[in-house]
Amino acid sequence: MENDLNENKYLYGEIENTVFIKAIGNSTMKNSKTVSDILDKLLCNDKKELILDMSECRYVDSTFLGLIAKYAMEIKMKWGTSLNILNPTESVSTGLKQTGIEKFINKIENRDLDNLSIEEIQIKDFDDKIEKSKYILAMHKTLMNLNEQNKETFKNVVDLMEKSINTQE
Repeated sequence: MENDLNENKYLYGEIENTVFIKAIGNSTMKNSKTVSDILDKLLCNDKKELILDMSECRYVDSTFLGLIAKYAMEIKMKWGTSLNILNPTESVSTGLKQTGIEKFINKIENRDLDNLSIEEIQIKDFDDKIEKSKYILAMHKTLMNLNEQNKETFKNVVDLMEKSINTQE
């Protein structure tokens, strides 16, 4: 039951100028496109406060950590604000700390979101394998650019992904 994909989902809501995305279950390369697509659309519009609620996220893989890093940087550059991570679980906090992402986000706890109406987001995956591989590669390169330790940690993954993409194309 732990790996049941139905348990892995995202909820979305907006109240005034704040966008709220809640990750439930595991946030991985298998479902990260969903959040990436939403954030891409939001960044094309007017400035909003973005809150990623990680209070019910059991696990994040390196691809999803790369997504957090990428959008934390884009939000800072485009809007001059921070990506807010609400109530991260111990597992999520560990990943944010180990990769150095913690320096680029705003961790908040116990924010009142009672007035928020939320809806479940339909999880989407990539249309083809090459597109997915390129996305995973980009997220890992983002992590590598954060610090020297990440360069070493994710070098093998990046090398393998690049070889895989070259043989697929």
